[in-house]
Amino acid sequence: MQRSLQRAVARASLADDRDLAGRIRDDGQRLVFLLNGLVRSSRLYQAGNAAVDALAAEAAQMLGRLVGLLGAAHVVAVEDQIYVNEIRVRMKKLEQELLDQLVAELGRHEAGGLSFHAPLEPEDLKALARALAGPAGEAGHGRSALAARLAGLPGVEVGGKYRFRLKGEKPSTRQDAAEVLRRGASVVEDTLARLAAGRLPHPLLVRRVVIDLVDALDADSRRAATVALRQGETGPGTQHLLAVSRLALRLGRALELPDAALSDLGVAAMLHDVGYARGSDRDAHAMAGARMLLRQRGFHEGKIRRLQATIEHHSSADRSPCLFARILRIADDYDVLTASRPGAPPLPPATAQAAMWAARGTVYDPDLLALFVQAMGLYPPGSLLELSDGRWVVSVSGGRDAERFAWPLARVVRDKEGRVRDGAEEMDLFVLREFVRPKRVLNPASHGVDVGAALEAVQRGTP
Repeated sequence: MQRSLQRAVARASLADDRDLAGRIRDDGQRLVFLLNGLVRSSRLYQAGNAAVDALAAEAAQMLGRLVGLLGAAHVVAVEDQIYVNEIRVRMKKLEQELLDQLVAELGRHEAGGLSFHAPLEPEDLKALARALAGPAGEAGHGRSALAARLAGLPGVEVGGKYRFRLKGEKPSTRQDAAEVLRRGASVVEDTLARLAAGRLPHPLLVRRVVIDLVDALDADSRRAATVALRQGETGPGTQHLLAVSRLALRLGRALELPDAALSDLGVAAMLHDVGYARGSDRDAHAMAGARMLLRQRGFHEGKIRRLQATIEHHSSADRSPCLFARILRIADDYDVLTASRPGAPPLPPATAQAAMWAARGTVYDPDLLALFVQAMGLYPPGSLLELSDGRWVVSVSGGRDAERFAWPLARVVRDKEGRVRDGAEEMDLFVLREFVRPKRVLNPASHGVDVGAALEAVQRGTP
């Protein structure tokens, strides 16, 4: 598989893949026209009309070609554009009205796209058109009502409305990391469920979550850093993928990766463990995940990067894995070491980081690990510290800069007399360094301290 992937990398910029992208654009454009025509015709003619039959037959042929090319065809409406999987279907000025009509029909049902995991017969496509042309469900339930009408069609899924920021466009509101994670969890869980059922993931939706995470990191890096890595409302697999993505993006930003590469890194992080979705064990999940991703036809730079990262993310530094894999190895292991798991209690963040530092140059890329430690600080967010004056505090900042690397912002959770505090009081250990200093790292689990409360206080904005 690795040799096959190397050949794919060599081919990626050649005409084979440009030709494939062109075919997807052409067939995707035609499918959009045909779907719109079917919806409009279903309002004007009876189901057995010859014109409707002809449209349905051609749409079935076109959809079959796209599913054959891609494995699964995701037709996604994004404002005034249509994407087929990750390729934008280009419309001429006079054709835009037809596209807008289909977007409006989906919008009536509070839907933003359709996914096809198998070809459809002409009669199935006529049924789909009748459902789209029919009355919308009650407000707030339109998409679920449409999905119920389409439940009998093989492999058809209804997607939500999507908002994808254009290149160079700034977010209209500040992205909050905690809120982004809540929204992203449902996308990740849906992706894992699709993979477990043998279906292909929807890369555009995963990329949307990544873009929002990057926006949250750029908008307020401190608040983003203090959101707990794992959120208890979702399954451990979802929590792990979101945590690894956040850590990888933080390291990628510290590495000053360009936005396009940072987005690709986040998607690779979200999909690096997809092999587990089909029941593979730790030794086999990397190759199993790569096989699943290879089912999506065609090659482009982002896909090649995530394939390499999936195959190599457990490789040691001395085996020279790709850059994304080296980043993911650090993010992956840090999350695993600091998370609760069967038979192994979580390590305090500072202890986990120290253990990883001892393996630099063998398990981890030494330069990337140094950059990661610099970004996280000597006492990463969530570290419980005993100070020289007897107080216990929780670190709520990263490395900040070289001068303040070992002196984080902290929230007090126990005073000098041993009384429990709520974490509302904040102190800058750098400012107070002449009077107080960190004495030792404590294990919150051993002392019954909930460090999450102090981190949540930062999210609430308490001073």
